[in-house]
Amino acid sequence: MGFIFTSASLALHFDTVILIGMVLAFLLNAFFYISDISKNLSLLLTSFLMAASYYTSNHFITLGDDTTYIYLRWVAYDLFTVSAILIANKLMRLKKCIAAKYVIFGLLANALLCLMIHIDMRILENQDPWWFWYFYTLAINTIDVIMVAALILDRDFLGVKFIKHRVKKHFSKKQRTIST
Repeated sequence: MGFIFTSASLALHFDTVILIGMVLAFLLNAFFYISDISKNLSLLLTSFLMAASYYTSNHFITLGDDTTYIYLRWVAYDLFTVSAILIANKLMRLKKCIAAKYVIFGLLANALLCLMIHIDMRILENQDPWWFWYFYTLAINTIDVIMVAALILDRDFLGVKFIKHRVKKHFSKKQRTIST
């Protein structure tokens, strides 16, 4: 079972599926924008930047290359993409769409996970699979699928806004009862 989760070729094949999802999400949003179904320019820019980022990161990785710093490269790609999304939205004076918020959070989570796996495998030189490797694999792939879904749906389908509102409401009530 450990081989399935750590196989580099399997990981690149799944990355290709995610890349296709990103490209299709961009094409869908471009079609919606051109045909006046949705004029959400923030969504169009975000989906374009995600497709471009995943395309470049996927196509510059070969299994024969030295993979010592592969996770750090992915951290750099993710942080560059977050910066590009934020700058593009700021320069165009656009309000970030829900999908952009999901994508930014997902990319930051992916970057953190890649940094942690790099530290584990390259700095601590851990060679034996353990629970974090399996968690990393599952989390990275789940986050990628969520980002593709967010780019297609542009909805708060995980209920983050609802949960945030409930947590704020809960703590504001506690604060009022303590201070009175």
